[in-house]
Amino acid sequence: MTYLYVGLLSFQMEKILLTRAGYENLLQELDLLSQVERPQIVQELQEAAHGGRLEKNPDYQSALAQRQKVDRRIRHIQQILANAEVLVGSNVNPTRVGFNCRVRVRNLGAGQEKEFKIVSAVEADAARGLISKTAPLGRALLGRGPGERVTVKTPGGFRTYQILTIEMEEL
Repeated sequence: MTYLYVGLLSFQMEKILLTRAGYENLLQELDLLSQVERPQIVQELQEAAHGGRLEKNPDYQSALAQRQKVDRRIRHIQQILANAEVLVGSNVNPTRVGFNCRVRVRNLGAGQEKEFKIVSAVEADAARGLISKTAPLGRALLGRGPGERVTVKTPGGFRTYQILTIEMEEL
């Protein structure tokens, strides 16, 4: 557990469980932002500063806003990585849905089959089939086995899914 001390207050920072792929993706993004994008933006700022009055220079203001956005993202990634716990081994039951596994489900109402990988909230991307273990469907699936059914409340109403297969991801 990591503690953050701010003045007289201390905040306990929870560990963020990441897959190895998620950790490596964050490292790559951090490297790109800090080694490529930020230096380019700083160069743009310097060039725009030669244009005279900075408060009325739209190129300068735009580059400044972009630098601030990149700096926020860099700090956010650094905070995630500082509190990350990377899954490097697994003693989970391969017949139960768990973190870093792929699960194939059938929506019993629509008859559609979908495959999801259970990841942390940091890595979640529903469009790519990555769902958070803390999302409603992720929570409902955790610990369940093939053949079991789960019902989840969604914005469109209740949905019932049946677990078809579970595959453990390679580490």
